[in-house]
Amino acid sequence: MSDTDNFIEEVSEEVRRDRLYNFFRKYAWVGVLVVLTIVGGTAFLEYQKATVKSKAEKVGSAVMKALERSDEKERAELLANIESSNPEVKSIVAMLKAAEEIALQNYAAASKSLKTISEDSSIGQIYRDIAEFKFLLLSHDRVEDALLLTGFEKLASPGNPFRLLAEEQIAIIELKNRDNDAAVAKLRSILEDAELTDTIRQRVTQLLISIGIDPSSI
Repeated sequence: MSDTDNFIEEVSEEVRRDRLYNFFRKYAWVGVLVVLTIVGGTAFLEYQKATVKSKAEKVGSAVMKALERSDEKERAELLANIESSNPEVKSIVAMLKAAEEIALQNYAAASKSLKTISEDSSIGQIYRDIAEFKFLLLSHDRVEDALLLTGFEKLASPGNPFRLLAEEQIAIIELKNRDNDAAVAKLRSILEDAELTDTIRQRVTQLLISIGIDPSSI
């Protein structure tokens, strides 16, 4: 394997382990409270609001208790026992559990959980897209590139919050398959995008340098 191949694989692996899960691990309990509180504030009477708030606090406390444990297996087990009737909350907890499964290298279990979320029409689209993106990242070595491209291209549609991340993954797959012209064109379009973040810019720049292209020349 060439140095370029090694670099591309390292970047791909780094993206697979991006900070989304760290974010969820740290802040998911806030999401649980917000989701249930919004439901309580818009769809129920005062008594029902209090009931929803109580449930939110109970679920949030359970999530915090699980995430405070130092052992990944124990965290996964505690998260698996958390129940909620709210689809969004269930998806957040399931993604947290998937994060722990990844830490334990139980990739099959994590992939199954993520795919279940992404295909559940009762869950909000943003949660489904998060789950689908993470599922695709985990599937790099388990699914044919054509299927990965189809999945990432869907997430790369205009308006999708994961558009640039998905386009980055498309470029990585194209580089892997020696389609450098298509990859460079994709990376160039990412660098020119108004929604480009510093983190993505840095990764794209490194990718271009790895294939012998000066980012400042494009």
